[in-house]
Amino acid sequence: MMTLEDDLSNKKWPKPPFEIRPPSAEPSERERMLSDAVSEYDRSAYVREGRVVLRHLGWKGVVKPIPPGESAITSLARDPRGRILGATSGSRTHAFIYDPEVDRVVDLGAVDEDSTAKNSVVVTDDGVVYLGTRKSAGPGKLLSFKTDYRETLSWEPSSPKFKAMDLPKRNEGIACLSYDRNRRCVYGITSHSGTFFMMDAKSHSPKLVGQVDELGDFSDCLVVGCNGRVYGGKRWGKMYEFNPETGDLAQLDLEIPSIAGRQLYNRVDSMALDEPTGKLYGGGTADGVLFCLDTTNLRITSLGKPTPQARVRAIAVGKDHRVYGISGRRGGTAHLFRYDPCVGELHDLGIPVAYSDQYWHGYEFDSMATGKDGEIYMGESDRISHLFIYYPPIG
Repeated sequence: MMTLEDDLSNKKWPKPPFEIRPPSAEPSERERMLSDAVSEYDRSAYVREGRVVLRHLGWKGVVKPIPPGESAITSLARDPRGRILGATSGSRTHAFIYDPEVDRVVDLGAVDEDSTAKNSVVVTDDGVVYLGTRKSAGPGKLLSFKTDYRETLSWEPSSPKFKAMDLPKRNEGIACLSYDRNRRCVYGITSHSGTFFMMDAKSHSPKLVGQVDELGDFSDCLVVGCNGRVYGGKRWGKMYEFNPETGDLAQLDLEIPSIAGRQLYNRVDSMALDEPTGKLYGGGTADGVLFCLDTTNLRITSLGKPTPQARVRAIAVGKDHRVYGISGRRGGTAHLFRYDPCVGELHDLGIPVAYSDQYWHGYEFDSMATGKDGEIYMGESDRISHLFIYYPPIG
């Protein structure tokens, strides 16, 4: 009787289409080419120009970082000394500071619960920080504090250094803030009705101006132009302007670019000012199109789509006058991009991945700021988040 082993030993197996060699054998030219192609493909999706590092939201090994679910960075700003101030969103909003000189992040404490602080941290030339929060229901907070402390590790959430200020509207929070250094004035939008307000940095008395959109559909970002006027977005990608000299809040005859037929879904996602040229750069939500607003002749120019993804989550203008941004819808994979106005080049740099301090892929980002030496800070906004730092290549 033939056994299964006998049957298998007598069976003729098909000859493989390639040569099977022992692992110690030298790879063929074709195998080396395939291996190089696979390695190149694996690296091509990630940022390869410049350097990406991250910092934990706490003094690593000494102080625990801001906990998961509370660490999504949604606001970043630079103070006069070059330190980066930030705020998180989630089950609690934390204020934090990163000092490049000592190279560590210090959690200044939780300031609100179940709240969001999006584009709502500004710093004056005197080092006073204003931070606004909002909630899905109920009022948020408007706080101020100074950055000229000596020992930040002694700060606690209940510290009196956080000063609660009167909200512009009692039952609303803060959607976003912006600051005019020349007029020493804080501008903002309330969270529910979308009411534009202004507040003198000395008197701290907010003044309501009016709703930016009749339907309550507005963008949570504001930028003060070199002309002193404040720009923002409302429904369908339309833009408005506030003139502090006349006190007028008016819709502009301008719409940010989008793909045909998708204007109803579009609105301003992020904006940043290039001070030397006075131009505003921004991106839209629907299709992730980058644009430039020339405030002199009130003209918008479409610069194209930096990546195939929707949204332009955050923008910063570097000291090299190049525009850096993060694209990608929520739940997707973020891409860092760069626009060079000198040559008109729009370049997808790839997925941010940090190799220093910790190997970590960045998928969600919602804030950016430019450091004093031209480095680009990116606020990760995932469940577990870090402060990413991108160092562009020199030259």
